Amino acid sequence: TAYMGEEPVILWRDLNRQIHAYLNVCRHRGNRVCRADRGNAKVFTCSYHGWTYSSEGKLAIVPMPDAFPGLDREQWGLIPVAQLSAYKGLIFATFDPAAPPLLDYLGDMAWYLDILLDRRAGGTEVSGPHRWIVDANWKTAAENFGGDGYHISYTHGSARELGVDTTSSSTRQWNKGCQIACGNGHILVSWLTPPGDAGPWFAQPDEELLNYMKEHAGEIEQRLGRVRAREISPSAGTVFPNFSVHWLTRTIRVWQPRGPGKMEIWSWAIVDKAAPPKIKELMRFVSQYRFSPSGIFEQDDMDNWIQVTGAAHSLIASRYPANYQMSGSEDIVAPDLPGRLASRFSDNNQLNLYMHWAKMMEANSWYEFAGTERA
Repeated sequence: TAYMGEEPVILWRDLNRQIHAYLNVCRHRGNRVCRADRGNAKVFTCSYHGWTYSSEGKLAIVPMPDAFPGLDREQWGLIPVAQLSAYKGLIFATFDPAAPPLLDYLGDMAWYLDILLDRRAGGTEVSGPHRWIVDANWKTAAENFGGDGYHISYTHGSARELGVDTTSSSTRQWNKGCQIACGNGHILVSWLTPPGDAGPWFAQPDEELLNYMKEHAGEIEQRLGRVRAREISPSAGTVFPNFSVHWLTRTIRVWQPRGPGKMEIWSWAIVDKAAPPKIKELMRFVSQYRFSPSGIFEQDDMDNWIQVTGAAHSLIASRYPANYQMSGSEDIVAPDLPGRLASRFSDNNQLNLYMHWAKMMEANSWYEFAGTERA
Protein backbone atom coordinates (compact mmCIF):
# COMPACT_ATOMS: atom_id res chain seq x y z
CA THR A 1 0.00 0.00 0.00
CA ALA A 2 1.20 3.48 -0.79
CA TYR A 3 -0.03 6.97 -1.62
CA MET A 4 -0.27 9.14 -4.70
CA GLY A 5 -0.45 12.59 -3.18
CA GLU A 6 -2.96 11.89 -0.41
CA GLU A 7 -4.81 9.18 -2.35
CA PRO A 8 -4.35 5.70 -0.81
CA VAL A 9 -3.45 3.04 -3.38
CA ILE A 10 -2.64 -0.66 -3.57
CA LEU A 11 0.12 -1.88 -5.86
CA TRP A 12 0.16 -5.60 -6.51
CA ARG A 13 0.73 -8.32 -9.07
CA ASP A 14 -2.18 -10.44 -10.24
CA LEU A 15 -1.99 -14.21 -10.61
CA ASN A 16 -0.27 -13.70 -13.99
CA ARG A 17 2.31 -11.38 -12.32
CA GLN A 18 0.99 -8.34 -14.14
CA ILE A 19 1.39 -5.15 -12.06
CA HIS A 20 -1.77 -3.20 -11.17
CA ALA A 21 -2.48 -0.15 -9.04
CA TYR A 22 -5.90 0.69 -7.62
CA LEU A 23 -7.41 3.17 -5.23
CA ASN A 24 -7.54 1.51 -1.81
CA VAL A 25 -11.24 2.25 -1.39
CA CYS A 26 -14.18 -0.17 -1.37
CA ARG A 27 -16.84 0.82 -3.91
CA HIS A 28 -19.65 0.17 -1.41
CA ARG A 29 -19.00 2.57 1.49
CA GLY A 30 -15.42 3.68 0.97
CA ASN A 31 -13.65 1.55 3.56
CA ARG A 32 -10.04 0.49 2.93
CA VAL A 33 -9.85 -2.98 1.42
CA CYS A 34 -6.20 -3.49 2.42
CA ARG A 35 -4.67 -2.29 5.68
CA ALA A 36 -1.32 -4.11 5.56
CA ASP A 37 1.83 -2.34 4.42
CA ARG A 38 2.89 -5.29 2.30
CA GLY A 39 2.34 -9.02 1.90
CA ASN A 40 0.55 -11.60 -0.21
CA ALA A 41 -3.16 -12.08 -0.90
CA LYS A 42 -5.22 -13.59 -3.71
CA VAL A 43 -8.21 -11.35 -2.93
CA PHE A 44 -8.96 -8.24 -0.91
CA THR A 45 -12.00 -8.21 1.35
CA CYS A 46 -13.54 -5.11 2.89
CA SER A 47 -13.93 -5.57 6.65
CA TYR A 48 -17.12 -3.47 6.71
CA HIS A 49 -19.59 -5.52 4.63
CA GLY A 50 -17.43 -8.20 3.03
CA TRP A 51 -17.25 -6.96 -0.56
CA THR A 52 -14.34 -8.88 -2.07
CA TYR A 53 -12.13 -7.99 -5.04
CA SER A 54 -9.93 -10.20 -7.20
CA SER A 55 -6.27 -9.53 -7.97
CA GLU A 56 -7.45 -7.93 -11.24
CA GLY A 57 -9.50 -5.45 -9.20
CA LYS A 58 -12.86 -6.98 -10.17
CA LEU A 59 -15.73 -7.22 -7.71
CA ALA A 60 -15.78 -10.97 -7.04
CA ILE A 61 -18.00 -11.52 -4.00
CA VAL A 62 -20.97 -9.55 -2.63
CA PRO A 63 -22.64 -10.97 0.53
CA MET A 64 -26.45 -11.16 0.17
CA PRO A 65 -26.32 -10.48 -3.58
CA ASP A 66 -30.13 -10.75 -3.89
CA ALA A 67 -30.38 -7.52 -1.91
CA PHE A 68 -28.73 -5.70 -4.83
CA PRO A 69 -31.10 -6.23 -7.77
CA GLY A 70 -29.51 -5.39 -11.08
CA LEU A 71 -26.00 -5.04 -9.64
CA ASP A 72 -23.47 -5.06 -12.49
CA ARG A 73 -20.26 -6.28 -10.88
CA GLU A 74 -18.21 -5.21 -13.91
CA GLN A 75 -19.07 -1.60 -13.08
CA TRP A 76 -18.14 -1.82 -9.40
CA GLY A 77 -14.55 -3.01 -9.39
CA LEU A 78 -11.74 -1.10 -7.69
CA ILE A 79 -10.84 2.23 -9.30
CA PRO A 80 -7.64 1.80 -11.36
CA VAL A 81 -4.94 4.37 -12.01
CA ALA A 82 -5.10 5.83 -15.51
CA GLN A 83 -1.47 5.05 -16.35
CA LEU A 84 1.14 2.81 -14.71
CA SER A 85 4.76 2.61 -15.88
CA ALA A 86 8.17 1.58 -14.55
CA TYR A 87 11.62 3.02 -15.08
CA LYS A 88 14.73 1.09 -13.98
CA GLY A 89 12.77 -0.49 -11.11
CA LEU A 90 10.92 2.67 -10.04
CA ILE A 91 7.15 2.50 -10.51
CA PHE A 92 5.19 5.63 -11.40
CA ALA A 93 1.45 6.12 -11.80
CA THR A 94 -1.09 8.84 -12.48
CA PHE A 95 -4.86 9.18 -12.33
CA ASP A 96 -4.75 11.50 -15.36
CA PRO A 97 -5.32 9.67 -18.68
CA ALA A 98 -4.17 12.77 -20.58
CA ALA A 99 -0.75 12.93 -18.89
CA PRO A 100 2.21 12.17 -21.18
CA PRO A 101 3.92 8.75 -21.17
CA LEU A 102 6.45 8.31 -18.36
CA LEU A 103 9.58 8.61 -20.52
CA ASP A 104 8.27 11.83 -22.06
CA TYR A 105 7.46 13.14 -18.59
CA LEU A 106 10.88 12.30 -17.13
CA GLY A 107 12.62 13.78 -20.16
CA ASP A 108 16.21 14.79 -19.47
CA MET A 109 15.92 13.76 -15.81
CA ALA A 110 16.11 10.07 -16.79
CA TRP A 111 19.64 10.64 -18.09
CA TYR A 112 20.72 11.72 -14.61
CA LEU A 113 18.72 9.05 -12.75
CA ASP A 114 20.66 6.37 -14.63
CA ILE A 115 23.85 7.48 -12.87
CA LEU A 116 22.42 5.92 -9.70
CA LEU A 117 20.00 3.33 -11.10
CA ASP A 118 21.91 1.77 -13.96
CA ARG A 119 25.65 2.02 -13.37
CA ARG A 120 26.13 -1.72 -12.83
CA ALA A 121 24.56 -4.85 -14.28
CA GLY A 122 21.41 -5.85 -12.41
CA GLY A 123 20.50 -2.32 -11.42
CA THR A 124 19.69 -1.56 -7.80
CA GLU A 125 17.85 -2.83 -4.75
CA VAL A 126 16.43 -0.95 -1.78
CA SER A 127 16.03 -1.38 1.96
CA GLY A 128 13.28 0.33 3.88
CA PRO A 129 11.35 2.44 3.89
CA HIS A 130 11.87 4.49 6.99
CA ARG A 131 8.64 6.44 7.52
CA TRP A 132 8.12 9.44 9.78
CA ILE A 133 5.94 12.52 10.15
CA VAL A 134 7.28 16.09 9.98
CA ASP A 135 5.29 19.25 10.70
CA ALA A 136 6.30 20.81 7.39
CA ASN A 137 4.86 21.30 3.92
CA TRP A 138 6.26 18.79 1.43
CA LYS A 139 7.35 21.50 -1.02
CA THR A 140 9.95 22.82 1.45
CA ALA A 141 11.75 19.47 1.17
CA ALA A 142 11.31 19.11 -2.60
CA GLU A 143 12.79 22.59 -3.08
CA ASN A 144 15.69 21.90 -0.71
CA PHE A 145 16.75 18.64 -2.36
CA GLY A 146 16.34 20.05 -5.85
CA GLY A 147 18.57 23.06 -5.70
CA ASP A 148 19.65 24.46 -2.36
CA GLY A 149 23.42 24.25 -2.12
CA TYR A 150 23.42 27.59 -0.32
CA HIS A 151 22.32 26.14 3.04
CA ILE A 152 24.96 23.45 3.41
CA SER A 153 27.81 25.33 5.08
CA TYR A 154 25.42 27.04 7.55
CA THR A 155 22.78 24.41 8.26
CA HIS A 156 25.22 21.48 8.37
CA GLY A 157 28.24 23.37 9.72
CA SER A 158 28.26 21.62 13.10
CA ALA A 159 28.21 18.17 11.47
CA ARG A 160 31.12 19.17 9.26
CA GLU A 161 33.07 20.33 12.31
CA LEU A 162 32.62 16.82 13.69
CA GLY A 163 33.99 15.34 10.47
CA VAL A 164 30.66 14.11 9.08
CA ASP A 165 29.95 15.00 5.46
CA THR A 166 28.37 13.67 2.28
CA THR A 167 31.62 14.22 0.37
CA SER A 168 35.36 14.05 0.80
CA SER A 169 37.48 17.04 1.80
CA SER A 170 39.02 17.17 -1.69
CA THR A 171 35.52 17.53 -3.11
CA ARG A 172 34.82 20.58 -0.97
CA GLN A 173 38.14 22.12 -1.95
CA TRP A 174 37.27 21.69 -5.62
CA ASN A 175 33.80 23.13 -5.04
CA LYS A 176 32.61 23.44 -8.64
CA GLY A 177 29.15 22.55 -9.84
CA CYS A 178 25.87 23.73 -11.30
CA GLN A 179 22.11 23.63 -10.97
CA ILE A 180 20.27 21.79 -13.75
CA ALA A 181 16.60 22.20 -14.69
CA CYS A 182 15.37 19.26 -16.79
CA GLY A 183 11.89 20.51 -17.73
CA ASN A 184 8.53 19.46 -16.27
CA GLY A 185 9.68 20.82 -12.90
CA HIS A 186 12.51 18.27 -12.48
CA ILE A 187 15.59 19.81 -10.89
CA LEU A 188 18.99 18.72 -9.54
CA VAL A 189 22.40 19.94 -8.43
CA SER A 190 25.59 18.34 -9.73
CA TRP A 191 29.29 18.53 -9.01
CA LEU A 192 31.71 18.95 -11.90
CA THR A 193 34.62 16.59 -11.35
CA PRO A 194 38.21 17.91 -11.38
CA PRO A 195 40.29 17.01 -14.45
CA GLY A 196 42.97 15.29 -12.39
CA ASP A 197 40.56 13.07 -10.42
CA ALA A 198 37.72 12.46 -12.83
CA GLY A 199 35.89 9.21 -12.24
CA PRO A 200 32.83 7.61 -10.62
CA TRP A 201 34.72 7.50 -7.34
CA PHE A 202 34.68 11.30 -7.06
CA ALA A 203 32.95 12.70 -3.94
CA GLN A 204 32.47 9.31 -2.27
CA PRO A 205 32.15 9.89 1.51
CA ASP A 206 33.98 6.68 2.47
CA GLU A 207 37.35 5.23 1.46
CA GLU A 208 35.96 1.71 0.91
CA LEU A 209 33.22 3.05 -1.35
CA LEU A 210 35.81 5.09 -3.24
CA ASN A 211 37.85 1.94 -3.86
CA TYR A 212 34.74 -0.02 -4.85
CA MET A 213 33.85 2.61 -7.46
CA LYS A 214 37.44 2.62 -8.76
CA GLU A 215 37.36 -1.17 -9.06
CA HIS A 216 34.24 -1.04 -11.24
CA ALA A 217 34.95 2.25 -13.03
CA GLY A 218 35.41 0.47 -16.36
CA GLU A 219 31.99 -1.16 -16.22
CA ILE A 220 30.35 2.06 -15.06
CA GLU A 221 31.88 4.08 -17.88
CA GLN A 222 30.92 1.44 -20.43
CA ARG A 223 27.29 1.59 -19.28
CA LEU A 224 26.96 5.35 -18.75
CA GLY A 225 29.54 6.89 -21.06
CA ARG A 226 32.43 9.20 -20.23
CA VAL A 227 30.45 12.31 -19.24
CA ARG A 228 28.26 10.61 -16.65
CA ALA A 229 31.09 8.41 -15.35
CA ARG A 230 33.93 10.92 -15.26
CA GLU A 231 32.88 14.53 -15.75
CA ILE A 232 29.86 15.06 -13.47
CA SER A 233 28.64 13.73 -10.14
CA PRO A 234 25.04 14.63 -9.22
CA SER A 235 24.44 15.28 -5.53
CA ALA A 236 20.69 15.76 -4.99
CA GLY A 237 17.56 16.41 -7.03
CA THR A 238 13.77 16.22 -7.24
CA VAL A 239 11.61 14.48 -9.81
CA PHE A 240 8.54 16.72 -9.86
CA PRO A 241 6.54 16.85 -7.79
CA ASN A 242 7.55 14.89 -4.67
CA PHE A 243 10.17 12.22 -5.41
CA SER A 244 13.73 13.13 -4.45
CA VAL A 245 17.11 11.48 -4.88
CA HIS A 246 20.45 11.93 -3.14
CA TRP A 247 23.05 10.34 -5.41
CA LEU A 248 26.02 10.71 -3.06
CA THR A 249 24.43 9.11 0.00
CA ARG A 250 22.21 6.73 -1.98
CA THR A 251 18.83 7.65 -0.62
CA ILE A 252 15.56 7.97 -2.49
CA ARG A 253 12.44 9.34 -0.88
CA VAL A 254 8.85 10.41 -1.41
CA TRP A 255 7.50 13.47 0.38
CA GLN A 256 3.93 12.31 1.12
CA PRO A 257 1.58 15.29 1.66
CA ARG A 258 -0.52 15.18 4.81
CA GLY A 259 -2.35 18.47 4.40
CA PRO A 260 -0.67 21.86 3.98
CA GLY A 261 1.28 21.77 7.25
CA LYS A 262 2.46 18.17 7.53
CA MET A 263 4.20 15.51 5.48
CA GLU A 264 5.13 11.87 5.89
CA ILE A 265 8.61 11.05 4.60
CA TRP A 266 9.20 7.62 3.06
CA SER A 267 12.95 7.06 2.64
CA TRP A 268 14.85 4.10 1.21
CA ALA A 269 18.55 3.29 1.05
CA ILE A 270 19.40 2.24 -2.51
CA VAL A 271 22.44 0.10 -3.37
CA ASP A 272 23.98 -1.63 -6.39
CA LYS A 273 22.49 -5.09 -6.67
CA ALA A 274 25.82 -6.46 -7.94
CA ALA A 275 27.81 -5.10 -5.00
CA PRO A 276 29.24 -7.57 -2.45
CA PRO A 277 27.37 -7.83 0.88
CA LYS A 278 29.97 -5.80 2.81
CA ILE A 279 29.73 -2.90 0.35
CA LYS A 280 25.92 -3.03 0.37
CA GLU A 281 25.91 -2.78 4.14
CA LEU A 282 28.33 0.14 4.01
CA MET A 283 26.16 1.89 1.40
CA ARG A 284 23.13 1.48 3.65
CA PHE A 285 25.05 2.82 6.64
CA VAL A 286 26.28 5.86 4.70
CA SER A 287 22.70 6.52 3.60
CA GLN A 288 20.99 6.12 6.94
CA TYR A 289 23.68 7.74 9.09
CA ARG A 290 23.26 10.95 7.10
CA PHE A 291 19.65 10.86 5.86
CA SER A 292 17.04 9.01 7.95
CA PRO A 293 14.81 9.83 10.95
CA SER A 294 17.95 10.00 13.13
CA GLY A 295 20.31 11.05 10.34
CA ILE A 296 22.88 13.75 11.08
CA PHE A 297 21.89 15.98 8.15
CA GLU A 298 18.22 15.01 8.05
CA GLN A 299 17.61 16.47 11.51
CA ASP A 300 19.21 19.77 10.48
CA ASP A 301 17.04 19.95 7.38
CA MET A 302 13.82 19.01 9.15
CA ASP A 303 14.24 21.83 11.63
CA ASN A 304 14.53 24.33 8.75
CA TRP A 305 11.47 22.94 6.97
CA ILE A 306 9.38 23.07 10.14
CA GLN A 307 10.34 26.68 10.79
CA VAL A 308 9.65 27.74 7.18
CA THR A 309 6.23 26.06 7.21
CA GLY A 310 5.42 27.71 10.54
CA ALA A 311 6.30 31.13 9.13
CA ALA A 312 3.95 30.49 6.20
CA HIS A 313 1.06 30.46 8.68
CA SER A 314 1.89 34.02 9.72
CA LEU A 315 -0.73 36.47 8.46
CA ILE A 316 1.68 39.39 8.56
CA ALA A 317 4.61 37.50 6.99
CA SER A 318 2.39 36.40 4.11
CA ARG A 319 1.92 40.05 3.11
CA TYR A 320 5.62 40.30 2.27
CA PRO A 321 7.47 38.42 -0.50
CA ALA A 322 10.23 35.89 0.08
CA ASN A 323 13.50 36.72 -1.66
CA TYR A 324 14.24 34.47 -4.63
CA GLN A 325 16.62 36.74 -6.54
CA MET A 326 19.86 34.81 -5.97
CA SER A 327 21.37 34.31 -9.42
CA GLY A 328 25.02 33.46 -8.70
CA SER A 329 28.10 35.05 -10.11
CA GLU A 330 30.34 32.09 -10.96
CA ASP A 331 31.01 31.16 -14.58
CA ILE A 332 29.67 27.71 -15.47
CA VAL A 333 32.29 25.65 -17.25
CA ALA A 334 30.59 22.33 -17.88
CA PRO A 335 30.32 19.65 -20.57
CA ASP A 336 27.33 19.61 -22.90
CA LEU A 337 24.68 18.36 -20.44
CA PRO A 338 20.95 17.76 -20.91
CA GLY A 339 18.79 20.46 -19.33
CA ARG A 340 19.26 24.13 -18.57
CA LEU A 341 22.31 25.00 -16.45
CA ALA A 342 22.59 27.74 -13.84
CA SER A 343 24.94 28.74 -11.04
CA ARG A 344 24.97 26.22 -8.19
CA PHE A 345 24.38 29.06 -5.74
CA SER A 346 21.20 30.51 -7.20
CA ASP A 347 17.42 30.31 -6.94
CA ASN A 348 16.87 29.13 -10.50
CA ASN A 349 15.88 25.57 -9.64
CA GLN A 350 13.61 26.66 -6.80
CA LEU A 351 11.80 29.05 -9.14
CA ASN A 352 11.53 26.35 -11.80
CA LEU A 353 9.79 24.04 -9.32
CA TYR A 354 7.35 26.66 -8.03
CA MET A 355 6.56 28.13 -11.46
CA HIS A 356 5.80 24.65 -12.78
CA TRP A 357 3.62 23.96 -9.73
CA ALA A 358 1.73 27.24 -10.19
CA LYS A 359 1.03 26.52 -13.86
CA MET A 360 -0.31 23.05 -13.03
CA MET A 361 -2.54 24.42 -10.30
CA GLU A 362 -3.99 27.06 -12.62
CA ALA A 363 -4.64 24.76 -15.61
CA ASN A 364 -8.02 23.05 -15.99
CA SER A 365 -6.59 20.07 -17.86
CA TRP A 366 -3.30 18.55 -18.95
CA TYR A 367 -3.90 19.79 -22.50
CA GLU A 368 -4.34 23.34 -21.28
CA PHE A 369 -1.29 23.01 -19.05
CA ALA A 370 0.86 21.67 -21.90
CA GLY A 371 -0.15 24.64 -24.01
CA THR A 372 0.84 26.98 -21.19
CA GLU A 373 4.23 25.23 -20.97
CA ARG A 374 4.89 25.68 -24.69
CA ALA A 375 4.02 29.35 -24.44
